Amino acid sequence: MKKRLLAALLVSFALVFGVTGCGKSSSIKDKIEQSADDEEDEDEDEDDDKDSKKKSKDDEDDDDVIVAGTIDTSSKYAFNVDTALLGTDEYYDDVVIVYLVGEFTNNSDEVMDFASVVNVEVKQDGISLDRAYISGTSKLNYAEIKPGESIPIILGYELDSADYDVDIVCTDYTHYADEVLFEGSYSIDDLIDNTNEYIDEYDDYISDEGIDEFEDSL
Repeated sequence: MKKRLLAALLVSFALVFGVTGCGKSSSIKDKIEQSADDEEDEDEDEDDDKDSKKKSKDDEDDDDVIVAGTIDTSSKYAFNVDTALLGTDEYYDDVVIVYLVGEFTNNSDEVMDFASVVNVEVKQDGISLDRAYISGTSKLNYAEIKPGESIPIILGYELDSADYDVDIVCTDYTHYADEVLFEGSYSIDDLIDNTNEYIDEYDDYISDEGIDEFEDSL
């Protein structure tokens, strides 16, 4: 399901920013395209440094489980952002969107949906980004997930600037201490690299028949 979902995202939301000319304004578009051009001339050895920028703190805090006596008080849910991509809004092709692609897991003993558990804050330079509606995939946020099961999640936010990193903090609404489930940051260069990688990975997978099958399944 996740592979078809991402393939449909690639087609429907035009994750080819160089072709679609995304950007809330011409300045954002120009800066993103210039960054993409500059990246072609950079040494590939810098990839390791870029990867370290987007490493989530949840990997570092795996052992930091809050325990009171013998009772585990850590969150009963898990959410991780696997990657973030650049694309355009499905209704306004002059608006650039940051798409967060992740997975939500229900480790509790009861049925629960992502929207009732996870609070997602996405900011640039300390300013919250506006949420973008994504037809089809948005319904996954409210789908009831049985205990022990996982579901792919795709969220969209309008990019405000090509000058600042995109900072993400996801917390558990239901946890008494608002436990952080994911925290990470992506530079514009990270987003460009991720988008190019996804285009390369899913381009051969995409077909009209495959997309029609996905849309019929929603």
